[in-house]
Amino acid sequence: MHRFPLAALPALLAACVTASPTPPATQPSSPQASPSAPSPSAGPRHFRILHINDVYKVEGLEGGRIGGLARVRTLRTKLGEDGTPVLLLHAGDMLFPSVMGKYLLGQPMIRVMNLLDGDATAFDKNLVVTFGNHEFDNSDPGVLLGRTATSDFHWVSSNTRYCEQKGSCRDRFSARTPNVVETLVVDEGGVKVGIFGLVLDNQRQDYVAYEYAPEARRAVIRSAIDALHRDGAQLIIALTHQDMDEDVALASEYPEVDLVVGGHDHLYQQKQVGNTWVSKADADAKSALVYDVEVPPSGKPRITPRQVMLDASVPKDPVVEAEVQKSLKQLEGKMGPNVVVGTTENLLEGVEPAVRGRETALGNFLSDVLRARMKSDIAFVNGGAIRINDNIAPGPIHKTDMEGIFYFSNKVVDFSLTGAELLDLLRSSVSRVYAGDGRFLQVAGIRFRYHPRSAGDHPTYEINPSDVQVQRQGDAQFRPLDVNARYTAATLDYLWKSGVKDGYPLFAQGEGGKSPALLHPDDTPDWRKTTEDAIAALPDRKVTTRIEGRILAE
Repeated sequence: MHRFPLAALPALLAACVTASPTPPATQPSSPQASPSAPSPSAGPRHFRILHINDVYKVEGLEGGRIGGLARVRTLRTKLGEDGTPVLLLHAGDMLFPSVMGKYLLGQPMIRVMNLLDGDATAFDKNLVVTFGNHEFDNSDPGVLLGRTATSDFHWVSSNTRYCEQKGSCRDRFSARTPNVVETLVVDEGGVKVGIFGLVLDNQRQDYVAYEYAPEARRAVIRSAIDALHRDGAQLIIALTHQDMDEDVALASEYPEVDLVVGGHDHLYQQKQVGNTWVSKADADAKSALVYDVEVPPSGKPRITPRQVMLDASVPKDPVVEAEVQKSLKQLEGKMGPNVVVGTTENLLEGVEPAVRGRETALGNFLSDVLRARMKSDIAFVNGGAIRINDNIAPGPIHKTDMEGIFYFSNKVVDFSLTGAELLDLLRSSVSRVYAGDGRFLQVAGIRFRYHPRSAGDHPTYEINPSDVQVQRQGDAQFRPLDVNARYTAATLDYLWKSGVKDGYPLFAQGEGGKSPALLHPDDTPDWRKTTEDAIAALPDRKVTTRIEGRILAE
């Protein structure tokens, strides 16, 4: 990782923008036109790209001590101080899911984003956003259409269609709001930069259809690239919201894409595929990526990426921060007083790299609560269900912490499974630990160890039966896993219904398949209330759970 020295970082330059509708993917792509280029006597053209993704909290993390959009504004200003044009790209997921998004339906996020050029009234021609899957969380299409209509910047989406009613999806979103386009060309210091947008299809709503099946996606990408070339693009950026593996595949299949600016994975990642950089920044602007781009009169652009940590050393822009504080007050007025519900003796890590990658005290506590409530042998919670993406420091636990953890409403369910099935679940849990995948399980009543089997970009891991121990309900000690025995288990109804989407074939009740029969179908308590009741029952309402060695990596 390279820390970008702010003192040495270069007022933003206006850029001309051309929005061009992508030909429908069903039409054959036209012959590729030769992009225009600087005259042979011209020297290299230089501009910068600032990349963020999955920014849900306008205020940042840890009470605003790191990350947040006020620091993004500061960085953007510094990058352009030497007169170099700066293109700000957001790779999706910002309206939802957050506590503020839940109560205020994404309005504060748009107000703050509109200030990232320092002018709340001007259209920001150098800010481009793509849809993330969570942009479609709200079932009312008016919410998304309203937010895009009040955006003083462009949204670019090449593979989505608006549905007037379920199954009737003739229009692009651009037909509904002028701020959404299928492709975009922006002029950055004399360089025509072409951008297309791509989002995965895992959030289904009646008002949106996705062209994301492999062949449809290829047709969309090909059509978008051809449209951008016809519009004279000299450099092409894929602004995507999908898994890293899919971004890498895109760069491999379409080498004419010069840069893949990605979101969805929430953790900083970077890989060069041929001459194409594929990158992700940390969620909530904990970090950003900066690309220095040089476009010579002939030949491929030269792109140099750097990660920038947006910690306390980066000051907050006062204008943006004032809007952030205004939004926090608005949230408090909507949500009610931020009361204390309990305290914690130890750090409760809720940031995604932790809950999606290793044992945490918060994960232990949440799964312990499920196990105790259902009196099951074991319990597990998928890290993706813990939505706070923040840490709760030793001391008070507030209502806003609970709102963050339990952003999604879930019920607690219990069932039985064999030791062999449990072993398969644990293997799937760690299979993408390197990517911070939401499938990672926080566990109770289980201790296990996993081992690296291969290295590289896609490492694999193994867990043997002898690596797992189980403490049955009522037992005083852990015992070796018996693959032939049956164990009772508690988890969340989302995982039980649709875990197949996260790599758990055992759980497909809501996906046209079957899941293990519920042991208590008439007793499925609310997850949040169950947890709050458990805190209230603790001596002095103090959580003392700590990391115990339940999950060990070798």
